[in-house]
Formats: sequence, C-alpha cells, structure tokens
Amino acid sequence: MVVTIDIGNTNITIGCFSRKSDEIINYASLRTDRLLTTDDLAIKYSNLVSLWGLQGKTLDKVVISSVVPTLDYPFKHMFEKYFNVSPIFVVKENVPITINYDFPREIGADRIVNAYAGICMFPQRNLVIVDFGTATTFDIVSDKGTYEGGVIVPGIMTSLRSMEEKAAKLPHIDLLSKTAVVGKNTIDGIRSGIINGTASMVDGIVARIAGETGFKDIKVIATGGLSELIISVSSSIELIDKHLTLKGLYYIWKLHNGKKA
Repeated sequence: MVVTIDIGNTNITIGCFSRKSDEIINYASLRTDRLLTTDDLAIKYSNLVSLWGLQGKTLDKVVISSVVPTLDYPFKHMFEKYFNVSPIFVVKENVPITINYDFPREIGADRIVNAYAGICMFPQRNLVIVDFGTATTFDIVSDKGTYEGGVIVPGIMTSLRSMEEKAAKLPHIDLLSKTAVVGKNTIDGIRSGIINGTASMVDGIVARIAGETGFKDIKVIATGGLSELIISVSSSIELIDKHLTLKGLYYIWKLHNGKKA
C-alpha cells in the first residue's frame, strides 16, 4: 500500500493506493490545522486506516506534497515514529518536468504534482489544469511536457467568505450546483456571481492562454473540491479528476521505483 498526502492551506487530502492494481483504495479530506502534533496526526491517520478496514496492510511508502512547512516535520516524525516509514516530500528536483518559470522554487509542490499527473495521463497534449482550492490556480503544460507557468486567482470560498466578513448584512451562503445567471434575490445573485462568474473567468483565461501561447487543442482538467460546481456552467473544462494530486504523487512514487506511470 502506498499512501499519498497533499497538505494544503485549507485541507489535507490522504489517499491509499494498491500497488497491485494502481487503483486508489480509499481517500479522505481533513481540515488543515497548523497546530497538529505528531501524536495528533498518528491518531487521525490510525482512525482513518481503521475506518477503511486497512489494518494490517503493509505500508510500503508515503509520498507527500506540502505547502504548509510547519506541518512537514509532524508528518515526517509521525510516520517514522509509529509506522517505521520515512516519507518522501516532493520537490521540483524529483519530478522530471522542464520548468519554464522565473523562480521555480516559488511554485507550490501540489502544482508541480498536478502538472506531472496531467503529463502521465495525457501525454503529448497541451494542458491547462485548474485547481479550485484556497486559491484557484491555472497550470499550463505544453505537449512537450514543459511547465510553462500559470495564473493564480483568489479561491471560490476565499472570495465568498471574505465578502461575508466585510458585508455585515450578508447571511452565510451555501453554494448550489446549478444557479440561474439572473438572481431574484440577494443570495441567489451572489451565488450566480460566484459560480457563473468563476466559470466565465475560467473560460476567459483559458481562451487568453490559448491566444498568448498559440497552443492548439488544449485539454482543460479541473480538480479540487469545488470543481463540480463549475464544470456544469463552464464551456472549456473537459473533465474533473478530484484525485489528480493524489494520483500525481502515486505516479512519482512509481517513477522512483522504476515503474511506468
């Protein structure tokens, strides 16, 4: 069993993959808490394994991407102390992608992992990977497998919660999967602005990326927990893969173990 973990600013996503089938066995999403200790993490991880019925399964390797440095040591120490496994933390140097970027070290590990997953799943394709997380990020990959840069926009929930905090009269707003463009009340108007506005932003940015790069036949892949809200009203997103980052981490493990992704 290979465990893949994406430590993000809002959520920590954990996936377990079978080495025999290469399939994801189970997955979970936990809220990111920067104060978690080694023992906190051990309890949470052990509870998940128990809930999944995976007790006794051999833990071969753990592969982690992280954008929260304060949690790196607790995760490392937890797996070493309780499970006798030293996790691999992904950095750009152990992902075989040519990076055409001014300051490569500024790129979040999850974005490099997403790009590599896209290359493995859709080789020799021009890709735009849109990740709907704390920020909405666009990562551009050429058909030669080169990372060409990206776009960063405040995330859907980041924008919504910021507006709720700044506007005293606004109630808490839950987003719906289908929202008419023309809202008949304040809440529906905001829902429309967030969902339809985000979809229009995605479609517009993808069109501008195509115009600027000259890339033809761009495949647009969405990931992240809120991607399903947008795909139904977006004209450019072709597919959703909620496990894209976890799959990318697994592909990196396969790469470093001499296996074809």
